[in-house]
Amino acid sequence: MCSQFKVLKTSKNGLLTYCAASKLFQLVFNNLCFELYEWELKAFKEYLFEVDINYWEEQLSNSRNPRKIPLSVGAKHFIILLNQQELLELKTLLTTKNKVRLLKPTELVYEYSEN
Repeated sequence: MCSQFKVLKTSKNGLLTYCAASKLFQLVFNNLCFELYEWELKAFKEYLFEVDINYWEEQLSNSRNPRKIPLSVGAKHFIILLNQQELLELKTLLTTKNKVRLLKPTELVYEYSEN
């Protein structure tokens, strides 16, 4: 377990962090915690974006469980069930975009003139 995680993104129910020492991403969502290497995180993200929400909600429309979208994680016998809002929040949490970096005053090239 890394002692100095850098927070990459947060949401109402989740947190995505990175530890440079162990090169691990930690994804905490609701009561689930995943520690993933970069390639595992990328594969998980690709898997999430391939899930057909409408298909699963139609297939499991008669289910009494309000969470109708299954995610297979790891072993075949372990499935996470999410509702549409949770899946969309998880996708948003994993969509990290490059932030615009503000320039420091020392990086500005500016000539002051007293005209």
